Amino acid sequence: MTKAEISARRPSSEPDRYSWVWVVPMQDGRFRIAAIEVPKRLVDEGICFYDGDFDTPYVKIVDGISEIDGAVREAGADPEELDAPWHNNFPL
Repeated sequence: MTKAEISARRPSSEPDRYSWVWVVPMQDGRFRIAAIEVPKRLVDEGICFYDGDFDTPYVKIVDGISEIDGAVREAGADPEELDAPWHNNFPL
């Protein structure tokens, strides 16, 4: 496990959205795990978007690396699929 941002695809709650789980290291050593759902149109057309443009159906802060896999499963993704964002088209 790296201390860089990583992500994995997850099933979306709506067919017109893409969804990922995003793991972000925090400055205090903890990790933020969030599921985000973004309208496909924004991603497909390369439109810049912000917090108000997507839904965050799951957010959890964990204290250490050992807790990430469980939180990623809770968010609906397979922790084995976590990778650098550019490998799963996560829109950074």
